[in-house]
Amino acid sequence: YAKGWIEPRKLVACTDSVTCFAIGLGGTVYSGLRDCTVRVWSGGNEIWRLEGHTRYVLALAVGPDGTVYSGSYDTTIRVWSGEDGTHIRTLSGHDGAVCALAVGLNHKLYSGSGDKTIRVWSTRDGAHIQTLEGHTEAVGVLLLGLDGRVYSGSNDSTIRVWSGDDGAHLQTLEGHTEGVTSLVWGPDGKLYSGSHDCTIRVWSDGGTTIFKTTESGIYSLAW
Repeated sequence: YAKGWIEPRKLVACTDSVTCFAIGLGGTVYSGLRDCTVRVWSGGNEIWRLEGHTRYVLALAVGPDGTVYSGSYDTTIRVWSGEDGTHIRTLSGHDGAVCALAVGLNHKLYSGSGDKTIRVWSTRDGAHIQTLEGHTEAVGVLLLGLDGRVYSGSNDSTIRVWSGDDGAHLQTLEGHTEGVTSLVWGPDGKLYSGSHDCTIRVWSDGGTTIFKTTESGIYSLAW
């Protein structure tokens, strides 16, 4: 391996399909599984197993204070302590699976769902702040901008942009022809999106262009 690279390590204690993962403080790894659990790993070893969801886990996010959030097909979000894995609270309100989570620096948690909405929650006490509506299909991916804006990708093939201050809808980005599955910021500061339409698009103030075309749908992007 090249200097500075870390040799990959396989985490072998999972007995079911891994559906999502997140990296926490200190390099702790969280993996969500179809067996309804969240596994917590440190140094390649499983240290905790978070149980409580009744359907498989679809989304994970870690807040700046280390708090862990898990979204599930059971329509709930469970909040866990990053220090010892203790269950703190359960957030209920969605009418469909919770497919995406994002934690802002403004003490807000955003959750995207199969019910076509994005719900905004207070990370301080779990209170529901507001519901963002506009997508016509499931919301499967969320991304936060450095400017505080919220970006949501949906099976309706669009990306919608929302104000992080008051939740106002600011813009709809159109270009994909099938569901948007992934969003990421590139090293050039531009937004990149992956879709079931087999393309990766790059977005700028001037519109969108196809960055890359693949032979099959895009399910995840990372830089």
